[in-house]
Amino acid sequence: MKTVWFVLLIILCGAVEVSAQEAGNVAYGNKTHKSSGVALGNLYSLEPKDSVVSTFLEANTLMNARADEYVAVFGLSQEGPTPAECNRKIDAQVKEFTADLEGLGINRNDLFVDFIAQNRIYDFSGTSTAREKLAGFEVKKNVAVHYKDKTVLEKMLAAAAKASIFDLIKVDYIVNDLNGIRERLLEEAMKVVKRKEAEYNKLLDAKLKPLAIFQEKYNTFSPSQMYSSYTAYETGNTESVRVVEKRKSRTFYFDPLDSGEFDSVINPVTVEPVVQFTLYLKIKYQVSKDAN
Repeated sequence: MKTVWFVLLIILCGAVEVSAQEAGNVAYGNKTHKSSGVALGNLYSLEPKDSVVSTFLEANTLMNARADEYVAVFGLSQEGPTPAECNRKIDAQVKEFTADLEGLGINRNDLFVDFIAQNRIYDFSGTSTAREKLAGFEVKKNVAVHYKDKTVLEKMLAAAAKASIFDLIKVDYIVNDLNGIRERLLEEAMKVVKRKEAEYNKLLDAKLKPLAIFQEKYNTFSPSQMYSSYTAYETGNTESVRVVEKRKSRTFYFDPLDSGEFDSVINPVTVEPVVQFTLYLKIKYQVSKDAN
C-alpha cells in the first residue's frame, strides 16, 4: 500500500509541457509569461498518520471565445476661459460625433456620454519670480458606444477624428452566454479528471474513489488585459560626442495565455483577439484500501 501511494505521489507531481515557436520582432520586448493565476503543484496537504490515504486530481482548462458585442470608449477634453465655454466646445464635438455614428447605423440608445471631470488649469507668469495663476478650465467627458459588428470600429475612428476626437480609451469585449461557457469548461475539466483517474488506476493497479470537489476557480481575461509591447531596433555606439536619437516606434500585439499551461484548450486556434475563460478544478480522491 505504501509503495502504491509513493509511486502515485511521484506521478501526480506533474509533468511540464514545453512548446516552442518562431520568434518575430517580439523578441525585442521584455516579455513576461502571462499566467492564468492558477498555482499548480503542492497538491497534497499533511494528513494525520492514521487517516485514509488520499490524493488530488486537477484539471486546468481554457476556452477561447469570440465576442458577441463590444463597447468602445472615446475620451474628449476641452480647455477654455470658463466652464461654460469648455462645455460648449465639448458638446459640439459630441453632437458631430454622434450624428456621424447614427449614419453608421448606431442607435442613440447605444450611446452614453459620461461626465468625467471639470477642473481648473494653472500657469506661471513673471520673469524673476514665477507666480502661479488661474489660466482657465478643463472639462473631460467620455462617449461609450455599444455595437455588434466589429468592422464598424474603424469607421467610428474616422468619425471621431473628423470631430477632433483622437483618444480611444478602450474596447470592452462582451460574451453573452457565460453560463454556457462555464458549463462547457466544467464538462471538459471533468473529462480531464476522469481520464487521469483511469490512467492512474491502470498504471498503478490502484482504485481511486472521488470524495469531493476541493477547489473550483473560474477566471476571465479580456483582450484589453492581454496586449504586450516592444520596440525593435539596433543602434551603434559612440563616445565623446553629443547624441541626438531618433524616435523609435513602439508596437503592441495581442499576447494571450500560453496554452501549454492547460490540460485542455477549447477553440485553440484564433486569428483575432478573443476573450479567454479558464477553469481550475481540483478533486480529492481516496486511495482504496484494497489497492495492491
